Amino acid sequence: MTAAPGGPIRRHRVLSCLIGVLVLAVLVPVIVLGVLDHRSGDVALRMPTGDGPSTWLILGLDDRTQQAEGNDIGDQDGHRDAAANADVILVATRTEDQWHLTSVRRDVHYSIGMGLSGRLGLAWRDDPQTLVDQTCLTLNIPADHVVAVTLRAFVDLVDALGGIDITVQHDMRDERAALDITAGPHHVDGRTALAYVRSRQGRVLIDGAWVDDPEGQDGRARRAGEVFGAVVARLRSRPGDWFGAAWRTAPDIRLDTRTHLWELALLAGASDADVQELPLTQSPDGFYSEVDERTRAYTEGIGYTRTCRL
Repeated sequence: MTAAPGGPIRRHRVLSCLIGVLVLAVLVPVIVLGVLDHRSGDVALRMPTGDGPSTWLILGLDDRTQQAEGNDIGDQDGHRDAAANADVILVATRTEDQWHLTSVRRDVHYSIGMGLSGRLGLAWRDDPQTLVDQTCLTLNIPADHVVAVTLRAFVDLVDALGGIDITVQHDMRDERAALDITAGPHHVDGRTALAYVRSRQGRVLIDGAWVDDPEGQDGRARRAGEVFGAVVARLRSRPGDWFGAAWRTAPDIRLDTRTHLWELALLAGASDADVQELPLTQSPDGFYSEVDERTRAYTEGIGYTRTCRL
């Protein structure tokens, strides 16, 4: 087996698109917050038990039900089921006065006994409780709060802000992600920004030849950081758009029943934290990633020293 890359993914504010929209909870009247809170949805979940740091599990959902509405935002697998996979999995951990942000690959493999197994990103589609449980049992990370945001909310957010600015390193093409963009600076809309982040089978133009993207998963993480950093910059420069953006995206946000929309303001301190990729070992066929000793060392290092239990 080969070790999947770990370590820092540059100083990007990966959570800031979500935080930037919802941190307005401390900036607008309480009555408005109540309205926004009721626009978001709830998910009934049983949280794990265990002593440790305060933990937020933040998910970006690939909600394919939107295809029936004529709003296909880039299903790359050809599926047409009315279910949502967790395309992005982030863990925000607070230990005393310090935040840690961890990006978890969606292909983490878990076993549930009797020869059955699955991948973490697909667990939400089958049962959201399974994703929470396996984050505990497989990664030893007990979630206190769960925030799930559809990718449509991301598209709507970027469009509500009038687009964002990105800089593309090489000409890129990815037919499945509906991406075709040249190298250099661009001002892009929500769909293009999403395609830029999600591209995983793209080709890039290097030295006059089209080749498979050599960055692979690292490139996807880097582009995600770039895009979310651009979203935050846009939010800060256009405060008058915050309420409209929040109003549009709130219906596509799901919270566990113990968490309220206004509580996302607590994540504001995490926006300056570096993002780390959870160390994992990739299977020989590249289809999934597995926990190894580096995974355990990393989670213990950010405060998860006791065994997580359901």
